[in-house]
Amino acid sequence: IGLTLNSTVMEKEGKDFMRTVMKKWVPAADSMLDMIIHHLPSPVTAQKYRTEVLYEGPLDDEAAIAMKNCDPNGPLMMYVSKMVPAQDKGRFYAFGRVFSGTVSSGLDIRILCPGYNPEKIKDPKLHKTSVPR
Repeated sequence: IGLTLNSTVMEKEGKDFMRTVMKKWVPAADSMLDMIIHHLPSPVTAQKYRTEVLYEGPLDDEAAIAMKNCDPNGPLMMYVSKMVPAQDKGRFYAFGRVFSGTVSSGLDIRILCPGYNPEKIKDPKLHKTSVPR
């Protein structure tokens, strides 16, 4: 298979040996990226039919139309999948997917947490903040 294994790898046994060999032979990140590129539709194609599943508001409003078209000039619509604490106390790095709009520092945003109810006047699951500089 064309792998060169050094003495440190050769001294490993069982699962540790197999894990190391597999990482060198078929790197997961490269394999996953290739699979995504070749087997998943582009966001421009997919969002035309996925918006109705992802968006709970009216499908003819500004946000839904921008999402369907992956419009970088539309309102910011983003799904945050992971929050990682930064070294600065109280700050986080957000990892997610932008469906429409453009994220920029200083932008005022609203964060809707799971269970948010737009019918509540003061819902504790709605947070207003701005993107840090």
